[in-house]
Amino acid sequence: MNHNVHHLPRLGLSSAMRLFGVTARALRFYEERGLIEARRDRLNTRYYDPVARERLEWIARLRKADVPLPQIHKVLEAEGLPARTACAVDTLRRRRETVVAQLAAIDAALADLQGPDAVATAAR
Repeated sequence: MNHNVHHLPRLGLSSAMRLFGVTARALRFYEERGLIEARRDRLNTRYYDPVARERLEWIARLRKADVPLPQIHKVLEAEGLPARTACAVDTLRRRRETVVAQLAAIDAALADLQGPDAVATAAR
């Protein structure tokens, strides 16, 4: 993802939606859950400072891998980039193991229902 927007002093709601591929509802939800903090200007309009943008980048990246929000919260709470990266890698590896196990269960169910040729056909 690595957007070069971290130098900007602020980023509005619509720009954040566009850059990170999330809805306004998702941004508000992340704020309610304490994952990000939106600032307000004198007109009470939400904007995202560099810290919030960095957190949004992590959230967007992990949500694309279908990582649940409690696990994303743990990643965001890690101190410093190396620790956060290590936590994210560990989280994604565990997520991958879960998905591989789910695929194996689906393949077994297909084999039970349709015979061994169905698994090879479904994998194509």
